[in-house]
Formats: sequence, C-alpha cells, structure tokens
Amino acid sequence: MELANITKERLVEAQKNGYTAIITKYNSNPLDPIWIFEKVKKDQFFQFSEDLQNTYQLCYPISDAIETVEEYPFIGKLKLPD
Repeated sequence: MELANITKERLVEAQKNGYTAIITKYNSNPLDPIWIFEKVKKDQFFQFSEDLQNTYQLCYPISDAIETVEEYPFIGKLKLPD
C-alpha cells in the first residue's frame, strides 16, 4: 500500500480518471486518517455520504476538495489507487 500526501495535483488527476469522492478508509485512525478515492454517481452522492456517517467515515466531493485543499489541507495520507 503506497501512501502519499493529498495535493491539488493528485485530486485533479483522480478527477480526470473518473473519481468523484475522497473518503476516509473504514477504521482509519481519526487523528491520522488514510483517504481513498471512490467513484460515486452525482445523484447518489448524498445517500453515499449519509451511509458513511453511520461508520464515522468522512466523505467529500473531489470537486470541492480541489477548490479548498490549498487553504484547508487534509490531515493524513492518501492511499494511491492501484
């Protein structure tokens, strides 16, 4: 498992590859979380996010993350897609 910092460039590249969300991995340390990319349909994003709240996972649209990552960096590392 290769981990990397979460940067605007990585988020843009993920979006180009069809990923639409960045979420915390299940059972990830909340003080040093591991993030992963997911492909979620736009009309299903709200329900997907609600479902993750039941397992205490965080979820953000990649489009929002791209706009805010430089001002509000993510804590933790990104698990790079295989």
